[in-house]
Amino acid sequence: MHASGAPYSEDAAAHALSGSAPNDRQLKALNAEYETDIHFQKCYGVMAELFEAHGFLEKFIPESGFKFLDLGCAPGGFSSYMLEDIRCRAGFGVSLPSTSGGFPMRLRCNNFFFQQGDLFEIGPTDLLASDVNVCICDAQYLRNNISWDEKYRGVRCRSKQHGVWALLLKQFWLGMSKLLQGGVLIFRFGWRDPGPEDIATIWYKKCTLRLFSILHDLFAQVREVKSDYFNALQSSFYVCCAGFDRAKFDAREIAKLFGQQFNYLLTTRIQDSNDLELLAVVDKIRTSEVDQKISDMLDRVDKLRIINQSSRRWHHTQETKNEDPRAVLFVAPVPEGMGSQELETFFSVYGIVHRVDVNGCEQASIQFAKVDHAQTAALALRSSPSFETAFGVGARVWMREEEVESRKAATDNWAQEWSMTPSAAVNATEQSWPKETPSWATQNQAPPPPPAAPAVPPGFWGDPTAGAGKGTNGKGGSNGGYSGGKGADTNGGAQQKPQPTLQQEKRAEAQAEDPAAGGKVNGIKPSGARSITEQKAEEARKEAEVEQDGSESKPDLHPALQDHQEKTKELIAQLLKPK
Repeated sequence: MHASGAPYSEDAAAHALSGSAPNDRQLKALNAEYETDIHFQKCYGVMAELFEAHGFLEKFIPESGFKFLDLGCAPGGFSSYMLEDIRCRAGFGVSLPSTSGGFPMRLRCNNFFFQQGDLFEIGPTDLLASDVNVCICDAQYLRNNISWDEKYRGVRCRSKQHGVWALLLKQFWLGMSKLLQGGVLIFRFGWRDPGPEDIATIWYKKCTLRLFSILHDLFAQVREVKSDYFNALQSSFYVCCAGFDRAKFDAREIAKLFGQQFNYLLTTRIQDSNDLELLAVVDKIRTSEVDQKISDMLDRVDKLRIINQSSRRWHHTQETKNEDPRAVLFVAPVPEGMGSQELETFFSVYGIVHRVDVNGCEQASIQFAKVDHAQTAALALRSSPSFETAFGVGARVWMREEEVESRKAATDNWAQEWSMTPSAAVNATEQSWPKETPSWATQNQAPPPPPAAPAVPPGFWGDPTAGAGKGTNGKGGSNGGYSGGKGADTNGGAQQKPQPTLQQEKRAEAQAEDPAAGGKVNGIKPSGARSITEQKAEEARKEAEVEQDGSESKPDLHPALQDHQEKTKELIAQLLKPK
């Protein structure tokens, strides 16, 4: 068993081949395809809910299994659920051809026999179905505005009520004629009570009491099922009648009664449905007790509908106030001629649509009530081959979260290129720039500062330890590089001992010859005393060491004193030569 997609209409197929934007008729046909899929899922869900509410009909299904007849079976949701039951042996279905306005059939199965035909024109002997244990009556009276692709070509009645009641009675006539003893009848009905003064409601309830009185007489159990999820806001509900009394049906000639009333509705000249007299003969077997049961059932159904409507309005208000930004679906491009209203109608089959924003032909955004609705629409459209047929070749559909993730990924790639770690930036710089400094990089730069000058001998230009002269008020300042007598040490340290002058050296030599002054005694040099020559040699050695440490340690003398220093050294050398 499998569900199969119905072929597209000729217009839709031609559009698919041409790749051009669909026109209004093609859009309606494609929208009908989507509605068919949704209707299939709803019917499947309703039957699952009904079976669960009635204990899966274990008391009424024979141990050998069951067969069923599904009247108005397309697109096949009810039959699909029944065929999945392991107790099911075979199924039969009858439905109006899609060429006449019926839904396309989505079901194919080896033990399911499908018969196309108009139920208004089929008699009990025309049915291919054999006797069955379960009969489902869910055919709708179609008109152009509610038929598939808006092209109903079946039998038409004088009014909506003429057609609805005629089709329901015809289904009962066909179905019960094939129903076995103890069988189950499942059908859809509708009830809405606008008030006791409404003439149409008074007539409708009178006919309802008569019809349900027959059902209570023929079946052991009659129970209603009003779904809280499927068609919860509508007046429709389902009725399950179990324990069929085949003998009573035949004895009371109910089949003949249904046939007569059906023909009456088709042939009558009465235009106003409120003047129709349906099933009037049933008043002979009606009882107040059964009428009360039926009235209580109708009241329960109407209360559930009102509760669901109030709940839906409250939830809609809350959803409008707190729209979920994640429940947004984007589609691009938008076909020409498809505006906000058309898009809302197109996407409403997947969930509640709050708002549609269209940006010309580029793209459109659809705000759903829930994220699940948007996700369902996205998955359905991506897997549907007719999506590109409706929106054009290359059309795309995506969610808000997917758009955010796409933008985030693009931002991350950009940030990765421009926001490198310091170490990575250094490595990239070392690899991309030459190690040697280019000439243009130093054109406008100031030359590097000279190295710090070494210590200057006392009394020479640039001596930082020289005391302040009289011109500095004795505050330790410098006076052109010459030492002052009363200045303080600018570095806060001890002053260096000044170098002896030529007179001081001669006086020191004279003292060295004088014993009283600690010099030589009888030509013998005292222990621990050094001659001037030795002292000069020691100083020369130290100067050589300083010069050896580096030429940068040489004193930076004033230019005017450089020649004087050289002449002084020559004079000292001549004086020290031995005679």
